Amino acid sequence: MVRKELEIKSSPSTTNNKNDIKVNNQFSLTINFGDSLNVLALIAGIYLIKRIKNKKKLQKHMEQWP
Repeated sequence: MVRKELEIKSSPSTTNNKNDIKVNNQFSLTINFGDSLNVLALIAGIYLIKRIKNKKKLQKHMEQWP
């Protein structure tokens, strides 16, 4: 009787409900700035624009006070 139970359990007609899920998420971001001097010039330009903007803002603020 034990042998029949083992045969029933290991028989190929049994259903194997197994879900295999494989997730492969890859994210790559490639930025090519080209010449490094262009990047430095861009950073310097942004810095200068902010500096000039802050100076003008300070001048307007000082003009309001007598």
